[in-house]
Formats: sequence, C-alpha cells, structure tokens
Amino acid sequence: MNKQKLIQYIRLINTSGIGPVNFKKIVARYGGVEKALAEISLKRKIYPKEKAEEEIMTAEIKQVRLITIEDKEYPYNLKQIEDAPPILYALGNVDLLQNDNMLAVVGSRNASLSARKLAEQISADVAAQNIIIVSGMARGIDAAAHTGALRSGGKTIAVVGTGVNVVYPKENEKLYQELVKSGLVISEYPFHTQPQASNFPRRNRIVSGLSKGVLVVEAGVQSGSLITAHQALEQGRDVYAVPGAPYDGRSSGCNKLLKDGAVLVESAADVIENFNFSPVKFTSQQTRRSETADLFEYSLDNDKNNSDISGQADEYTELLSLISESGEDIDGLIRASSLPTEKVLTMIMELELEDKIIRLPGNKVAKT
Repeated sequence: MNKQKLIQYIRLINTSGIGPVNFKKIVARYGGVEKALAEISLKRKIYPKEKAEEEIMTAEIKQVRLITIEDKEYPYNLKQIEDAPPILYALGNVDLLQNDNMLAVVGSRNASLSARKLAEQISADVAAQNIIIVSGMARGIDAAAHTGALRSGGKTIAVVGTGVNVVYPKENEKLYQELVKSGLVISEYPFHTQPQASNFPRRNRIVSGLSKGVLVVEAGVQSGSLITAHQALEQGRDVYAVPGAPYDGRSSGCNKLLKDGAVLVESAADVIENFNFSPVKFTSQQTRRSETADLFEYSLDNDKNNSDISGQADEYTELLSLISESGEDIDGLIRASSLPTEKVLTMIMELELEDKIIRLPGNKVAKT
C-alpha cells in the first residue's frame, strides 16, 4: 500500500468513535478511505495527518511493518472476523502471518505451577507440528505458552494490548525480546500506547481471530480467558479445554467449557488429533446489539475480570497463587518464585501455620 493511503488508514481508524466495524461500514458506504475521511471530517475532528506521518516514520525506524486489511500479508483467518482490525503493527517475523494453522493458548494470569508446566509442554509439542502458538504475552499461562513454543524451536505470535514497542508486563522483557527475535509481536494500537484495562478484552478477539482453535488452561468462570473462548465460538473457531479439580475455582471456567462441548485436552495429542490443517472458511455466529454497534463503543465485559492489569501482590500472595489444590512440588516452587530457597521454605512454613496450605507426601504442598 502506498504511503498516502496508509496515512488515510491511520487517520480514519484513530479518529474518535471509529472502531473496526464502523471503519469497514464507512469505507464501504463512501467508496474508499479517502472519500470516507472527507465525509467524516464534516462531522467530527479527524486524527491529525502529522501524527499519522509520525507513526509511519516511527515504524520505519523501529523496523515495524504496518499491515492493512487490504495487504496480501494480512492473515487470512483474522480477515474473516467481523471486527478485524484495519491495521496491524507487526514486529518480528511477519512471514508467520501466512501460516493459517494457529492455535491460541490462554488461561489464568495467576495460574498454578502445574498448569503453567502443562501449558508450556502442550505448546511445545503442538508448535513442533508446525502449528503456530498465539497468546497475549500476559504473565501465567500466556507466558508459558510462548515459552514452550520457543523452547521446541516452533513459532509463536504475541498479540499485545499496548503499542507494539511497549513491554507489558515488565517481567516479560526477556520473553518479549525472544519473541521479536524468533517469533512475532503484533498490535492494533499506535506506538507508545500504554496498558489500559479496556484494551485487553479487545485484544483477545485478535488472539482467537488469528487461530483455528483456542485452548483454555486453568481459567475461572468470570475470567478474560472465558471471554476469549466465547469470542472463539462466535467466530466459528474450535474450543479446547484442560479439565481441573471441581474444588479449584481456577478450573471452573474450563470445566464449564467442557460441559458445553469443548474438546477435552490432557496432552498435545488431543489437540493435534482434532486440529483441522485444511483451509477453513469460518461460519461466524456473532450477534451485535444493533446494526450500527461498534466494538469500540462499549466494554466487552467487566474490566476487572478481563484486563491484564493487576495490582501489586506481595510475595506471599504470589507464592500462594502458584500452588494448586492438587499439589505442587516444593523444589519447583522455589525455581518458579525466583526467591532465595530459605525464604521460600520459611514462607511455606508460615502459610502452613496459617492453614492456607497443607503438606503432601513427596515434598509437595497443596492449597487448602
């Protein structure tokens, strides 16, 4: 796409009140982006041309590709969803977008250690079959999924809810650098966009939209991962879920998905057996509030349940979040916590005295 038209794209999609759905309708109504801009400028203030030019200049400096929905590089699966982003900012191996065989792996940010290990292993094994792992670079299951894919020499794509040049959360700085080097980081947001609660549920539709299926590992009923799964169903994608203990609230969402017909997954073999490697024309089941409703005009769900922005947790809370009701190996907890061994052992003893965890045979502890 030539620079002039790219500027028009950036200006229109960043104009207040114009979201992906309205963008598509307005362009179709007026017969092109240029005419749409001319008409819209009579009714509202348009995103400045200077800022659009600055975006393009920044992209050139940072070696970021700006891919519009008209470009051949735009991913086939994503183009089929109703609210596909008109522009993608892509940093890394853009060629990955041409592989339609993608699996989204999502789950709790405060996932147990065992769930993280399982997500990492499944992602590694699935990625080894030339299936690209897609996730959101959040802490917990997302980070485990990306790590597993990279560990196996496979490919992975991170869809972020910030500008593509903004690392969030900061603890994933190393992972971000590995993704840029060996995978791909994409966003629909302009450069320097900082984390905002409303961005993450919107990002999730891209995670599912890129993929042929969504695997959910350890997620509560009110979690953002369940919203992603529901979006996947609306988009005509397959949904997979890892079962969990009925008394563990972090697995309640997965168990509900399984009751509703999701594919039960205990290993990568369950995913691969059910995965459709052939080109797919998805049948959308999306319903909207009204003909003019737009994705950016309302919150997809309660931000406190769906955002990847969490408050600061103390070390005890962080450690406790790694422990599931079914039990975790203490040595594994020490490695995962990045804290000194003696400190972790002391914290475990204190949590045990507070009746928050119990000892299990085999040097394990479990949440009560």
